[in-house]
Amino acid sequence: MENWKKKLMAKHALTEEDVELLTNIGETRLFSAGEQVVRMGEVNDHIYILRSGIWREYCFRDGEEATMWFSVAGEITFSVWGYVSRQPSLLFIESVVESEVLCISRQVLLDLFESSLRFANLGRRIVENFALLYERWHMQIWRQNALDRYLCLLEEYPEVVQQIPLKYVASYLGVTIQSLSRLRASVAKTTQ
Repeated sequence: MENWKKKLMAKHALTEEDVELLTNIGETRLFSAGEQVVRMGEVNDHIYILRSGIWREYCFRDGEEATMWFSVAGEITFSVWGYVSRQPSLLFIESVVESEVLCISRQVLLDLFESSLRFANLGRRIVENFALLYERWHMQIWRQNALDRYLCLLEEYPEVVQQIPLKYVASYLGVTIQSLSRLRASVAKTTQ
């Protein structure tokens, strides 16, 4: 079984049959590196299940890009404003590297949720996982310094640190690229 499926099943308590159904109702899409998936000010009511690649969500703070989070293969990503309330997004979602995703429209999902208690519970778990992700991110920003956030990123998303431009990692940590280089050197020293 592919790794993205294993991760998706573990995170959302899905069976192989559940993933197969999602695969059948979704549309496979490819995104190139740097391609915008969700644009600020536009309504996008789809959810995306990453099969491969890395995405990031960002906004602008003081004229600079501020990366909020990353999403990797096996994770579900969507614009909360677009999906939940059909409102324009306040953030951007971008494919950082070439990505393959399963795209499912809100209406198709709502029909699925109405047809099955099991899938209605899936919808609930998606929202619950998003709430947990948001709160964890919020706590990391306010309670952890840049080094601690970097160590968490290394542990949770090693592929992000290895595969994407360092400017996005620095943006996520809220530091300059030079500060990130010092953090990386410090971590490298302690692991030798």
